[in-house]
Amino acid sequence: MKLSKRMQGFTKRVPFSEQESQKKGKLGSQEKRKTRKNETVKNAKLSLTVLYRKLELFWFSCTSFLYSVIFHIIDTVLCLIACLFNELKNVLFPWKWRKKEVRFPLLDLHYVAIREVLNVLDPIDYINFSKASKACRTLTAIKKPYKVTVTIRDYTVFRMGNDPVSYAFRWNKARWRNGTRMIRSFTNPVESREYHLIHSENPFDSLKEFYLYARNLMGVDIDCILIDMNKFEGPLWEIIDWLRSTSREFPTLRIYGKNQRQGDLQYILDNVKFKDNLEVDTIEKLPLRIPALFEKLEIIHAPWMTLVYVMRLKSSNLAFLDTNLTNEEINVFYKSWIEMESHLNLESFEINLWNPQSFIAICLRDIPYEMGPIRPTPFPAYTPVNGSFEVTRDDGLTASICIYGFGEQFVAVMITQLAHPEKNWL
Repeated sequence: MKLSKRMQGFTKRVPFSEQESQKKGKLGSQEKRKTRKNETVKNAKLSLTVLYRKLELFWFSCTSFLYSVIFHIIDTVLCLIACLFNELKNVLFPWKWRKKEVRFPLLDLHYVAIREVLNVLDPIDYINFSKASKACRTLTAIKKPYKVTVTIRDYTVFRMGNDPVSYAFRWNKARWRNGTRMIRSFTNPVESREYHLIHSENPFDSLKEFYLYARNLMGVDIDCILIDMNKFEGPLWEIIDWLRSTSREFPTLRIYGKNQRQGDLQYILDNVKFKDNLEVDTIEKLPLRIPALFEKLEIIHAPWMTLVYVMRLKSSNLAFLDTNLTNEEINVFYKSWIEMESHLNLESFEINLWNPQSFIAICLRDIPYEMGPIRPTPFPAYTPVNGSFEVTRDDGLTASICIYGFGEQFVAVMITQLAHPEKNWL
């Protein structure tokens, strides 16, 4: 007999053990949820704690940096105030705050000891010492055998010394370099120069005043005048009047520059007395009137040079660069010397070569010669080419003719036995 569905529902009972297991399962799931919730809370607290620590560290770093900046600003301000106060007290009360300096009692020494000290001073220190006081000026009575070169351009230089070391006073209009000293080294030739820089609104007047002082103090005189016409800003007559006022002949006169006129150059040559060496840099294609006989004539740029002009010269040392003389004209000069027709007192003759490849065929045409060794170069910048050509004059005097490279140019240098022994040529 079939039961109704309602009755069937009442008849299906769940066992007690299954009910217990279901209850336990519900309790376990609740506990797991609680555990997960607790872990989430713990993790959140830990994250908050870490974030808080980081914020504390960041804040500490910021405050430390701000404190250090403030400290350095305060320290700098205090240092500036202290320096300002120190300068003010030195200006307002110099006698009260001046420290006693320990000085070497040079003037208390015996005169012999003082002279030994003065002998080891370089010219710059020697002259500065003489200007310290009247007593120092009296002690500096030692004459110095220095060679003196005076340079005139937009600044002036009074250089004295003996090769390869020299000392110079240099006057210019730069204020920021006043009183400084510097050393310059040169390789062609090897030389070392120490400069004492002095500010002057009129460098030429300062040079003239210093020249008189140095001449009276040390007994030196000018051996070489060097005028750079490119940079000289004053009137030319001012230089000439001063050189004339010395009432003497200068051993060497050198005039350089690409910014000069032939008239100015000739005016200097006509009015300045010189006796040994003349070195000029000519620009215009006009011949110069050489005023007198002297030992050496050197013309750096001489496109106006002719063979007739060369044959008229009487100097014993001739050097010409950038000329238009041909190899045939050089051959005429060599033959004239060998046949004793001109330049009997010749010691050296230097000329540029436009065609060095034909030197033997043309320059030495009909001239007997023998090959000799490579001779020492007259200048460090010269490079010897092969050996030397040894020629003999009719009276038996010999000469060496050498070819040297100089940059992209070539020069032929002839040295005779009349040259000075210290040149060490033959």
